[in-house]
Amino acid sequence: MSKSLNMGQFFGNITDRWAVDPLVINRLVHDRPRALPSHAHQAGFVSLMLQGDYSETAGFMQIGYRPFSCIYHPPGMEHRDVVGRAGVTLLTLEFRPELFDAMDFAAVNLRPIIDLSGTRPAWDLMDIYRRIAARQTNQLDIESRASALAFSIVQVQRSAGMPRDLRSLQHACEYMHAHFEENLTLAQVARAAGVHPVYLGHIFRQEFGETLGEYLNRIRVRAAAERLANSDLPLSTMALDFGFYDQSHFTRVFRQLTGTTPGMFRADYTSHKSSVSVLH
Repeated sequence: MSKSLNMGQFFGNITDRWAVDPLVINRLVHDRPRALPSHAHQAGFVSLMLQGDYSETAGFMQIGYRPFSCIYHPPGMEHRDVVGRAGVTLLTLEFRPELFDAMDFAAVNLRPIIDLSGTRPAWDLMDIYRRIAARQTNQLDIESRASALAFSIVQVQRSAGMPRDLRSLQHACEYMHAHFEENLTLAQVARAAGVHPVYLGHIFRQEFGETLGEYLNRIRVRAAAERLANSDLPLSTMALDFGFYDQSHFTRVFRQLTGTTPGMFRADYTSHKSSVSVLH
């Protein structure tokens, strides 16, 4: 029988927590491999993996997490998780649907699971946690930021939905993921997708709400964040490795998407990844 978890309740060790009803932010650690029993959460929540080895099965979906994978889970969705040999560290944001009771969200469907990896909500969750751990702000500021983050997820659900299953778009995305370090052109991606470049540019933006170039930057920044968290390579070297013109271009795009610079991201990640303080 599936277990139902209350607001603020998770399997694993909650090393940090900030809470104000109806919002809870946790830093969650599993320090050893285990298969978690089938369960569901009464509140909707977002999980962002910082490091480790983690996978999840939700309905017919199987999700293999990588560093900075970020997934929204709707309230009551049954799922099963497996923690790998390296353990896992996650940031989570929970919010009750009542948070939006006074607003007109009748047309919003909060039920689908959605991949937020590489999007601004994922980086905003990291930024909120940095502020909490560093005690750089006050309760009202954190509550405002967390509420805005939950609202942005609702907006993603409202505007994006699930794109149509167009094979050309799938091929375009797969090609960009495989070749994101290269100086790609629209003609190259369109050739891989098997469609005219003008058509691909139009249909991609129509379906995903962003240009191919913006999507490519998200892939590059997420990959760069993973490298920043696990190496001390110079930023100038990383900029070229991930397809940016130079370090200045890398810094500008990284900051635009994450809200912080690559250097600050590396320093914050290193200083907070071993934090064990409990926050109230």
